[in-house]
Amino acid sequence: MKDEEKIPAWTNEWYGYTEAGMKWLADHGCTWEKLCAEPGDLLLWDSRTPHYNLSSETSQPRFCIYTCYMPVADASQEDLLRKKDALERWVGTTHWPNARHTGSNVAKRDGEEDPHNRFEPVNKPQWNERNYKLTGIPYINPEAGLSAVEEQAIRA
Repeated sequence: MKDEEKIPAWTNEWYGYTEAGMKWLADHGCTWEKLCAEPGDLLLWDSRTPHYNLSSETSQPRFCIYTCYMPVADASQEDLLRKKDALERWVGTTHWPNARHTGSNVAKRDGEEDPHNRFEPVNKPQWNERNYKLTGIPYINPEAGLSAVEEQAIRA
């Protein structure tokens, strides 16, 4: 696929396939499999695998959470500070847990903002030692100071 012209993207962390890229995948034995999930199902995959999703074609809203982890040893202090900032602002990151790009996607239905959009959790997380460590925040150099989120986790 080295000759394929890449679809422009806001980040180089995302790769969009053109028709030529889709043909290349098919020519190399890749087939698309539709996964039908029920509420509460957990789907695990390597996000480097070609994949996509589609909006619901019904009036039933569909929600999902993409969660991605990597060893904290592979994250720089800058990465961890970006993750901390994203958590405190309740925004998402890309497929990559080092959070090079943060922000919110505004879901749309029929060209209009989805009425189910929200920009912070209805129920804020209850921090314990394990889930707090999974944020990467405890591994930030102590000179960065403590936020309200960190103070809540310490008191928990």
